[in-house]
Formats: sequence, structure tokens, C-alpha cells
Amino acid sequence: MTRSTFGRLACARAVLLAGAALLLASGCGHDATPLADMPQDPDLTDPGMDNPGTDPGGVDPNAPDEILFQQGLMAYDLGDYASAIASFEQLLTDYPDSVRHDNAGYLIGRAQYTLQDFAAADEALSAMLTAHPDSLFAASALYFRARSRFRTADLAGALPEFRAAVETDPTSVYADNAQYYIGRTLYETGDLAGAVVELQKLATDYPDSSYRDNASYYLGRAYFEQADFPNAIASFEEVLTYTGTFYADNAYYFIARSDYEQGDLAGAMSYFQQLEAQHPGSQYIDNAIYYEVRIDVDQADCVGANADLARLSSQFPASPYLAQAQTYVTGGGC
Repeated sequence: MTRSTFGRLACARAVLLAGAALLLASGCGHDATPLADMPQDPDLTDPGMDNPGTDPGGVDPNAPDEILFQQGLMAYDLGDYASAIASFEQLLTDYPDSVRHDNAGYLIGRAQYTLQDFAAADEALSAMLTAHPDSLFAASALYFRARSRFRTADLAGALPEFRAAVETDPTSVYADNAQYYIGRTLYETGDLAGAVVELQKLATDYPDSSYRDNASYYLGRAYFEQADFPNAIASFEEVLTYTGTFYADNAYYFIARSDYEQGDLAGAMSYFQQLEAQHPGSQYIDNAIYYEVRIDVDQADCVGANADLARLSSQFPASPYLAQAQTYVTGGGC
């Protein structure tokens, strides 16, 4: 999905009635998953729109299955997912030959995903894909089945589904998302070299993707964890070029860490201080102050080291970095 077309904070959907195809807005999203440290969930803030494909054909707006489908769709649109699921399930049972059968099965999965019942979403999407492998919604169903597995940390099950989503339709609305999650999943499994390849591919194949900042951040993390600090810095600096990115504080922190690892203490101190000034609520503030203490000690600035240690103790008395900072100050002769 493109940032310019959809933006981060709005979802759009349209139904072209009387036999036209369905355009459906995604649940929106960034990840607050327990995996790594992604700050928000892409399915709660990033919008998307399903590829309508072509007219399913033969839709009679007065037919009982179409009325039932529109009833479910209205409930879905209003956020009444339980009622939507009930209507769509009734359509599947009562009208197995309906042209809306695949739409209904897909939307059951999407509703369950939005309700964060990921096992039920996986089951519904799997049933839809089994019954309608060539559906216009197949690529989207594969993507959300993969997301359901990713959200439950079934990374081995998610990875081939993300790949299949891209392969099924590389131009679908979720193809860029799926490409990002191929790289992200590889990162989470520790295949850092593989993650680099796939995350770089997002920039090449989907240059307008709204996941470019996500990809640049995890590309930087993959480089950082391989001690390739120049490429890590370049990736994190790219993150900072995206206005409104959720990863700005993360990027400042890891640029500083990369500078520190390369022995550029002045550069590291500058970025740690920018992190504090520009993102005072960041989860990395205690980390940053700890490294400022280390830099002070490394530069034989005992006055600065003790002042920063006092700040760390005052602001973050429960920080796991406090004891380490105290040890570093003492060991450094300060």
C-alpha cells in the first residue's frame, strides 16, 4: 500500500453496488507484538484496501444471498464483527453456490483477525482458500493468514504464507506488506543475511510502500547485529527521512550505538542527546543515559559521568542499566 494514496491514519472502503466488485478497507496497522521491539501494530494504524479484481458477475441486489452479504458487510463496516461473522457464516451455509461465497469466507477471517482471535482467523482463511484457491481475494487471504501466524509467533508457518501472498499477486494491495514481513520474519528467526536481502527487495520492488520506514529500521537492525555499522547507520538515517515514522527514537538510539561501537564517541553522544531532547518519552532514554555515562568515563570526564549517573538514578531508579552504570563509573576510576 502506498503512503501517498492511503496515508497512515485513514482507512477507505467502497462497495460498487449492483454487480460491481467489493473494495474493502483493511483493518489498519504497526506492531506492538512481543517480537523484537516494533512499537505499534501495522494492522491498527496502517490502512490498506483490498484489490477488487473484477466484477464477480451475476449479482442480483435483491437475491437473498446478496441481501445477507450486504447485511454482514454493513455490520462489518460498523465494527459489529460478531454480527458480521454470523451473517457471513449463514451465507456460507445457506448459499454454498453464491458468487459472494469467497468474499464472505474472507471477511470472516478478517473480522476474526480484527478481534485478535488469530486461531479462528487462520481457520476461516484456510477454509476460504481451500474452497476458492483462485479467488480474487486469495493473495489477501494468504497475507492475513500469515499475519495471524506471525502474531502468534508461528514464524515457521507465517514465512511461506507471506512468500505465497507475493507470488500469488505481486501487484496486490498487500504485496508490499507481505514483502516486508518476509524480511521481518527472517529477522525474527535470526536469519540476518536473508532479512537484509528481502528488506532491500521492498525498496526495489515497492518504492512507494508505507512500510519503507519499517523496512529501513529492521534492515539497520540486521546490519547492526552483524556488526556492519556503516550500513546500519545509513539505514537508520534513512528511517529519519520519513516524516511521522514510529521508529525515529529507535533510529536515533541505534545510530548512537553504532557510532559508539565504532569509537566515534562525540557522534554517539550527539545522537544520544538528540534522542533525549526530541523523544523524551522513548523507551530508550535510560539506555541512552547509560551510554552517556560510559562515554563520559571513556573520555575521563568524571564530573559528567557522575552527573549522568545521578540523572539515571533519579529518573529511572528501577532501570536494569543503573547497576551497570554504577559499576562502569567505579571501574573507570570515577
